[in-house]
Amino acid sequence: MATQGKTRGRSKSEQKRHQILLAATRLYLEQGIHATSMEQIAEEAEVSKQTLYSHFGGKEELFVAAIEQKCIQHELAPALFNDDLPPRQVLFDLATHLLELLLSEDAIKLHRLCISGVEQYPSICQLYWQAGPQNLIGLFQNYLERKVESGQLQINNTAFAAQQFLNMVKGDAYMKAILNIGDVPAIEDLYAYLDDVVDLFLNAYESSQSS
Repeated sequence: MATQGKTRGRSKSEQKRHQILLAATRLYLEQGIHATSMEQIAEEAEVSKQTLYSHFGGKEELFVAAIEQKCIQHELAPALFNDDLPPRQVLFDLATHLLELLLSEDAIKLHRLCISGVEQYPSICQLYWQAGPQNLIGLFQNYLERKVESGQLQINNTAFAAQQFLNMVKGDAYMKAILNIGDVPAIEDLYAYLDDVVDLFLNAYESSQSS
C-alpha cells in the first residue's frame, strides 16, 4: 500500500519530475524544442513555474534529462553492463534494448527533429549526442575495457570496438524507420540478426582463454 506522500511508488518530488519530463517530451516532439516555452511545459505538466525551475534550470537541461530518462526506461544504463553475466548475454541484452529504443516512435521523431534543425539549432544536436549516443558509447567502452583486463576479450582499441558493435546493431531497420520506408519491425523479428551481430563481435574479439 502506498504511504502518504507517495504516488505510484514515487515521492511527491519524483512524481512532479516525472510529470515534467513526460510533458516536456510530448511538447518537444510536437512543436520542437525552441518553439516550446517553459510556461507551456509547466501548464502541460500541471505544475507551477517555480516547481518546474526547482527541478530543471531551463529547456536545454530538461531536454537532456528527457533523453537520459528514455535511455533508463530502455535499461540502457550502467546496470546493464553487469560483469557477473557472460559477455554474450550482456551484448545481446544491449543490442535488443538499444534497437527497441531506436525503433520506438519517440526516438524516430526525435531523430527527425534534430536533423531538421541541424543548421539552425546545432547546439540541440550536440546535446542529443552527448546525452544519448556518446553516453552509451562511454558506458559500453568502459565495460569492454573491464573485459579486456579480465582476459575475456582481446581488443586493441575499445573505442573503435564499441562504435562497431553499436552501429552494426542498427542495421538497415533503423535507417528504414527514419526514412519511413515500410513498417517498423518488431524487435522479436530481429533477434536472428542481433544474434549474428553478437557472434561476429565475439568471433573477432573473444579471447582464446575464455570459454
